[in-house]
Amino acid sequence: MFENTLKLYDNLFAIEQHAEKLVKLEVLDNISLEYLTEHWANGIDSLFQALPEVEGCYLVKNEDQAWSKLAGQVPILTPFINQVLYQQQFYQLPLHWHKHNLSSHYPQRLIQSIKQVRLHPQRPPKPTGEVYSRFDCLVGKQISFRTFDLEKDINRFTDWMNDPRVAEFWEQAWSQEKLEEFIAERQNDSHIIPLIGEFDGYPFGYFEVYWVTEDRLAPYYDNEPYDRGIHLLVGEQAFRGPLFFKSWMRALTHYLFIDEQRTQRVVLEPRHDNQRLFCRIKDVGYRILFEFDFPHKTSALVMVEREAFFRQQFVVQMEAQSP
Repeated sequence: MFENTLKLYDNLFAIEQHAEKLVKLEVLDNISLEYLTEHWANGIDSLFQALPEVEGCYLVKNEDQAWSKLAGQVPILTPFINQVLYQQQFYQLPLHWHKHNLSSHYPQRLIQSIKQVRLHPQRPPKPTGEVYSRFDCLVGKQISFRTFDLEKDINRFTDWMNDPRVAEFWEQAWSQEKLEEFIAERQNDSHIIPLIGEFDGYPFGYFEVYWVTEDRLAPYYDNEPYDRGIHLLVGEQAFRGPLFFKSWMRALTHYLFIDEQRTQRVVLEPRHDNQRLFCRIKDVGYRILFEFDFPHKTSALVMVEREAFFRQQFVVQMEAQSP
């Protein structure tokens, strides 16, 4: 799968230099519309990762009209036919990576869910099942996230929470019964989505994504209505380390930005002494803004903005990677 994904663009497109840092893409004559519809996005994804100097693709409409026919199947492509599709634009498209109804499609209605928070947009119904999946050439694996399944996940989650390395920062080395109550509260809270991260279908960590305006973090900075936040832990030793961190952190941030086009910022509030996290998160475009005091801990506000994320991420020298 890894090798096929690396070279997928070669099986789909004839590629010519169009201008500095731009290439011209023609669909090969023998490619059926069905195959093109299924694989075009992964083909362009693999091209951008294999050729990091390329900033955009000129989608050439030839006699066969392949790109125009594809736009009939994928209307979001229509503005880019005979135009340049830039890398920053491509990765913001809500393509097959995203697996549920887009939050962007939920019209804004301001409410006050509890007295302790200010007016905020009513949030869409929470998704169930898989929410995001993408093959990442950085690690040669499929990275995905799905909603927490209490029956399937609680035993592993209990083990993770009682791991001394996790407990040092989460401070929730609790019994399974108490952790079941904790997860149930999260699942019933409209502003938090508890997720399990997987590499090639194997669970490796627990993540919470949340709307900041309704969160305890809201009073500590000038938040915007569609800011999203992340809580995280990696429970499996085999998937710790900077390479895996960059893969899943980038993927989770990507999910939040494509889920809601009105989201301009994603934030974290880790403990102020989590130096391992601070060293790694800069590689995913995040920056440390300031420290502040929660009632229970001193934290650092860490943020990435949409423009910076899509300008800096996804380009990978695949020749330097191994499966």
